[in-house]
Parts: sequence; structure tokens; C-alpha cells
Amino acid sequence: MDGAELELERRSKFLNSLIQKKKAIQQHEQNERLNVKVRASDMPLPLQDKAFRCARDQLDSMPGKLDSKRLALALKKTFFNVPKRKTSREVVQYMLE
Repeated sequence: MDGAELELERRSKFLNSLIQKKKAIQQHEQNERLNVKVRASDMPLPLQDKAFRCARDQLDSMPGKLDSKRLALALKKTFFNVPKRKTSREVVQYMLE
């Protein structure tokens, strides 16, 4: 690699690290707002956010104590009513609507 290619590679890595840091900060702020803590997840961030919002809305609408069955049904309704014969990309797009 010549000097220009090395410089482009260096800049690319730097910009990628900035983007990753910004995403991490935004995700942390979102989690703080919704009062959640993620231990581990393989779910894409936009779907995590949707799940957190759905759960928070359900929890806020429950008078008194937690009704875990009602919460589970709401999450299931939100995420598992996906039409059949969809590709994984179409499923993610459908869930994000």
C-alpha cells in the first residue's frame, strides 16, 4: 500500500470509531430515559428500542402491580404478528414500521 491508501485506511478506522462511540452514547441515553439495562442482546438496536418503548408503554399503562402476562402478550403481538413468506430483511422492515 502506498501512503494515500494507508491514510485513507487510517481515516476510515477513525471515522468508524467515532460512529460507534456516538451510537453507544445514543443507546445509553435511550436506555436511561426508558430506565432499562441491557445485559446482552443479538437484536438490532432499532428493534431493541421498539421493544423497550412497547414495554415501557405497557408498564406505564398498568395500574398497580406488574401484570407479566399482559406485558408478554403485548410484546408478542408487537413482534410476532409477522406475515408469512418474508425474507429476514422484510421482517425487520415490517417490525420497524
